[in-house]
Amino acid sequence: MPTTSDARPTIGGRAAGIIGLLIALGICGVSTSQAAVAAGLLGTGGKLTVSDCHSGGGGRGGMRHCYGTFHPAGAEEGAGRASAARARVNTREAEPGDTLPVRKGSTGYVVTGMGSAWSHLAFAFLGLLIGAAALPVTASGVLPRRGTPGQDLFTAVRGTRLAWFAKRLMLTSVAGAALCAYLAWLL
Repeated sequence: MPTTSDARPTIGGRAAGIIGLLIALGICGVSTSQAAVAAGLLGTGGKLTVSDCHSGGGGRGGMRHCYGTFHPAGAEEGAGRASAARARVNTREAEPGDTLPVRKGSTGYVVTGMGSAWSHLAFAFLGLLIGAAALPVTASGVLPRRGTPGQDLFTAVRGTRLAWFAKRLMLTSVAGAALCAYLAWLL
Protein backbone atom coordinates (compact mmCIF):
# COMPACT_ATOMS: atom_id res chain seq x y z
CA MET A 1 0.00 0.00 0.00
CA PRO A 2 1.48 3.39 -0.97
CA THR A 3 2.60 5.65 1.84
CA THR A 4 2.24 9.39 1.52
CA SER A 5 4.49 11.91 3.19
CA ASP A 6 3.48 14.96 5.16
CA ALA A 7 5.12 17.20 2.59
CA ARG A 8 2.92 18.67 -0.11
CA PRO A 9 3.68 18.63 -3.84
CA THR A 10 4.79 21.99 -5.22
CA ILE A 11 5.31 23.46 -8.64
CA GLY A 12 8.95 24.04 -7.67
CA GLY A 13 9.36 20.36 -6.82
CA ARG A 14 7.96 19.25 -10.15
CA ALA A 15 10.04 21.86 -11.99
CA ALA A 16 13.22 20.70 -10.22
CA GLY A 17 12.40 17.12 -11.14
CA ILE A 18 11.78 18.00 -14.79
CA ILE A 19 15.02 20.00 -14.95
CA GLY A 20 16.85 17.00 -13.43
CA LEU A 21 15.32 14.68 -16.04
CA LEU A 22 16.32 17.04 -18.87
CA ILE A 23 19.88 17.27 -17.55
CA ALA A 24 20.01 13.47 -17.28
CA LEU A 25 18.69 13.10 -20.83
CA GLY A 26 21.31 15.55 -22.13
CA ILE A 27 24.17 13.81 -20.33
CA CYS A 28 23.03 10.38 -21.56
CA GLY A 29 22.54 11.56 -25.14
CA VAL A 30 25.85 13.39 -25.51
CA SER A 31 27.85 10.70 -23.69
CA THR A 32 26.34 7.86 -25.72
CA SER A 33 26.97 9.77 -28.96
CA GLN A 34 30.58 10.44 -27.95
CA ALA A 35 31.03 6.76 -27.04
CA ALA A 36 29.80 5.74 -30.50
CA VAL A 37 32.25 8.19 -32.11
CA ALA A 38 35.15 6.93 -29.95
CA ALA A 39 34.29 3.32 -30.82
CA GLY A 40 34.40 4.16 -34.53
CA LEU A 41 30.69 3.69 -35.19
CA LEU A 42 30.04 7.35 -36.08
CA GLY A 43 32.06 10.27 -37.38
CA THR A 44 34.98 10.83 -39.72
CA GLY A 45 38.22 9.07 -38.88
CA GLY A 46 41.62 10.68 -39.12
CA LYS A 47 44.63 11.89 -37.19
CA LEU A 48 45.25 15.00 -35.15
CA THR A 49 48.77 16.42 -35.00
CA VAL A 50 49.04 18.13 -31.60
CA SER A 51 50.54 21.63 -31.60
CA ASP A 52 49.85 22.69 -27.99
CA CYS A 53 48.05 21.53 -24.84
CA HIS A 54 46.53 23.33 -21.87
CA SER A 55 45.31 22.01 -18.53
CA GLY A 56 41.55 21.56 -18.31
CA GLY A 57 41.42 22.36 -14.60
CA GLY A 58 40.79 18.77 -13.52
CA GLY A 59 43.62 18.85 -11.01
CA ARG A 60 46.40 16.32 -10.89
CA GLY A 61 45.90 13.76 -13.65
CA GLY A 62 42.93 15.68 -15.07
CA MET A 63 41.97 16.25 -18.66
CA ARG A 64 43.97 18.48 -20.91
CA HIS A 65 42.73 20.34 -23.95
CA CYS A 66 45.05 19.68 -26.87
CA TYR A 67 44.87 21.64 -30.09
CA GLY A 68 46.23 20.74 -33.47
CA THR A 69 45.55 20.03 -37.12
CA PHE A 70 43.02 17.36 -38.08
CA HIS A 71 43.78 15.30 -41.18
CA PRO A 72 40.93 13.06 -42.40
CA ALA A 73 41.81 9.46 -43.24
CA GLY A 74 43.71 9.34 -46.54
CA ALA A 75 44.90 12.96 -46.30
CA GLU A 76 48.34 11.98 -44.95
CA GLU A 77 49.49 10.64 -48.31
CA GLY A 78 48.59 13.84 -50.14
CA ALA A 79 45.07 12.70 -51.00
CA GLY A 80 43.64 15.77 -49.32
CA ARG A 81 44.34 18.79 -47.18
CA ALA A 82 43.87 19.25 -43.47
CA SER A 83 40.21 19.94 -42.73
CA ALA A 84 40.67 21.77 -39.42
CA ALA A 85 43.71 23.83 -38.49
CA ARG A 86 42.62 24.38 -34.86
CA ALA A 87 40.87 21.18 -33.79
CA ARG A 88 40.53 20.45 -30.06
CA VAL A 89 40.56 17.08 -28.33
CA ASN A 90 40.52 16.21 -24.62
CA THR A 91 43.16 13.73 -23.52
CA ARG A 92 45.57 13.04 -20.67
CA GLU A 93 48.48 11.57 -22.57
CA ALA A 94 49.15 13.88 -25.52
CA GLU A 95 52.14 16.17 -25.82
CA PRO A 96 52.93 18.72 -28.53
CA GLY A 97 54.22 16.93 -31.62
CA ASP A 98 52.21 13.73 -31.01
CA THR A 99 49.84 12.35 -33.63
CA LEU A 100 46.59 10.97 -32.20
CA PRO A 101 43.97 8.76 -33.87
CA VAL A 102 40.73 10.74 -33.60
CA ARG A 103 37.25 10.85 -35.07
CA LYS A 104 35.28 13.97 -35.84
CA GLY A 105 31.73 13.69 -34.53
CA SER A 106 28.85 16.14 -34.46
CA THR A 107 30.06 17.73 -31.20
CA GLY A 108 33.79 17.82 -31.91
CA TYR A 109 36.82 15.56 -31.97
CA VAL A 110 37.21 12.43 -29.85
CA VAL A 111 40.25 10.22 -29.31
CA THR A 112 39.39 6.80 -30.72
CA GLY A 113 39.69 3.54 -28.84
CA MET A 114 37.66 1.38 -26.53
CA GLY A 115 39.10 2.99 -23.41
CA SER A 116 37.69 6.32 -24.51
CA ALA A 117 34.38 4.72 -25.49
CA TRP A 118 34.01 3.03 -22.09
CA SER A 119 34.76 6.29 -20.25
CA HIS A 120 32.01 8.06 -22.22
CA LEU A 121 29.60 5.22 -21.42
CA ALA A 122 30.42 5.61 -17.72
CA PHE A 123 29.22 9.21 -17.95
CA ALA A 124 26.04 8.01 -19.69
CA PHE A 125 25.35 5.75 -16.68
CA LEU A 126 25.95 8.69 -14.34
CA GLY A 127 23.34 10.58 -16.36
CA LEU A 128 20.95 7.70 -15.74
CA LEU A 129 21.68 7.98 -12.03
CA ILE A 130 20.67 11.65 -12.09
CA GLY A 131 17.50 10.68 -13.96
CA ALA A 132 16.70 7.97 -11.41
CA ALA A 133 16.99 10.55 -8.62
CA ALA A 134 14.87 13.08 -10.51
CA LEU A 135 12.10 10.62 -11.40
CA PRO A 136 10.42 10.39 -7.96
CA VAL A 137 10.78 14.16 -7.48
CA THR A 138 9.05 14.79 -10.81
CA ALA A 139 6.27 12.30 -10.12
CA SER A 140 5.53 13.44 -6.57
CA GLY A 141 6.40 17.12 -6.78
CA VAL A 142 8.05 16.86 -3.36
CA LEU A 143 11.65 17.91 -2.85
CA PRO A 144 13.46 16.25 0.06
CA ARG A 145 14.41 18.84 2.66
CA ARG A 146 17.25 18.97 5.12
CA GLY A 147 16.25 18.55 8.70
CA THR A 148 13.08 16.61 7.90
CA PRO A 149 13.51 13.26 9.65
CA GLY A 150 12.87 10.20 7.54
CA GLN A 151 12.29 12.05 4.28
CA ASP A 152 14.32 10.89 1.31
CA LEU A 153 13.78 10.87 -2.45
CA PHE A 154 11.40 7.93 -2.21
CA THR A 155 9.23 8.93 0.77
CA ALA A 156 6.48 10.47 -1.35
CA VAL A 157 6.30 7.49 -3.73
CA ARG A 158 7.13 4.65 -1.31
CA GLY A 159 5.42 1.39 -2.20
CA THR A 160 4.62 2.33 -5.79
CA ARG A 161 5.92 0.83 -9.02
CA LEU A 162 7.69 4.10 -9.71
CA ALA A 163 9.75 3.73 -6.54
CA TRP A 164 10.57 0.12 -7.43
CA PHE A 165 11.65 1.17 -10.94
CA ALA A 166 13.67 4.22 -9.78
CA LYS A 167 15.56 2.17 -7.16
CA ARG A 168 16.43 -0.52 -9.74
CA LEU A 169 17.51 2.18 -12.18
CA MET A 170 19.79 3.68 -9.52
CA LEU A 171 21.38 0.31 -8.76
CA THR A 172 21.85 -0.43 -12.47
CA SER A 173 23.34 3.03 -13.04
CA VAL A 174 25.88 2.67 -10.25
CA ALA A 175 26.86 -0.83 -11.37
CA GLY A 176 27.09 0.24 -15.03
CA ALA A 177 29.17 3.32 -14.25
CA ALA A 178 31.54 1.29 -12.08
CA LEU A 179 31.95 -1.43 -14.71
CA CYS A 180 32.51 1.07 -17.54
CA ALA A 181 35.01 3.06 -15.48
CA TYR A 182 36.89 -0.15 -14.69
CA LEU A 183 36.96 -1.15 -18.38
CA ALA A 184 38.12 2.35 -19.36
CA TRP A 185 40.92 2.08 -16.80
CA LEU A 186 41.93 -1.35 -18.15
CA LEU A 187 42.01 -0.23 -21.76
